[in-house]
Amino acid sequence: MTTSDSATVHVVAYALWPRDLDNSTPHETLAWQQALHARRASAALIAVAQSRITAREQLISDSACMAHEMVWANAQGWQTTPDLMPLAAWQAEQLGLHCPPEQGWALIDLVHLQFEQGRIQVNLPVEFTAHESDALLQAMQPFFIEDGIHLQALTPGRFLAHGTVFKHLSCVSLERACWLGMNALADTQQVAAQSAAQRLLRRLQNEMQMLLYTHPINEARHQPVNSFWVSGCGELPAATSNQVVLHSGLRQPFLQAQTTEWAAAWEALAHEVMQPALQQGDQLVLCGTDHTLHLKAGQDHVLHRLKRFFKPVHLIKYLS
Repeated sequence: MTTSDSATVHVVAYALWPRDLDNSTPHETLAWQQALHARRASAALIAVAQSRITAREQLISDSACMAHEMVWANAQGWQTTPDLMPLAAWQAEQLGLHCPPEQGWALIDLVHLQFEQGRIQVNLPVEFTAHESDALLQAMQPFFIEDGIHLQALTPGRFLAHGTVFKHLSCVSLERACWLGMNALADTQQVAAQSAAQRLLRRLQNEMQMLLYTHPINEARHQPVNSFWVSGCGELPAATSNQVVLHSGLRQPFLQAQTTEWAAAWEALAHEVMQPALQQGDQLVLCGTDHTLHLKAGQDHVLHRLKRFFKPVHLIKYLS
């Protein structure tokens, strides 16, 4: 996606519901349609519904990242692939950090792995404090250093790491892992088919599971931390001067299938972000898990004919 230097690209994550899902799932399409249809036809919703669709995109089914992550990277001007999304190197550059040229950057996130009927669900721990994060970092640090990996705190529960093991390491993004679970990811391939770097990290994950299982921090937590996730590897390409803003306020109600809360948050974002972006001539990209709609201000010829009959259901037609 190419944009002008002066235009801001607003990327709204989890604004489109999944498509082609079985009706028995908690993300069954009709529930999302009904939740948004129940909202009153506010000026903000009308403005979004009457905007012009300039592009549609669809990720491949086994993509290593979410749609909003790919859009964000493209808007930055990065020519990269979903499995080499250099978010860690980007974070390091923002902080003015450097590592030896033979090493690469990675993001290490503390996670809760939930094992259910042969499936492994990846969850972000809730209510993570800086104290808990620092205590776990201190416990984990010696094991990582032994494998040539250097950790430093970034945000509670997230560390920035560098080491030779991360150089050109293909990764599945944390967001994608939380959505699909580990069994749907290439990370669960047989050990014999894994690279030396993947085997090292799998061994380190096993060691951390044993360490974290008995750590005092977990005794007081409702949801224990029992593993970590590696993502964000890749070389940082030359970025453009495009300004990109990622809006993630819909994430929580979406992942928890809280359709009413999601619809209310959607309308609030339409008022606070989407309508102003369209009025200012900025790019607005609504993202689902695997597909996107690129919007600009202006009348779509179909919606123009429906204008006097407008209800939120017309918006629904173009968001599904």
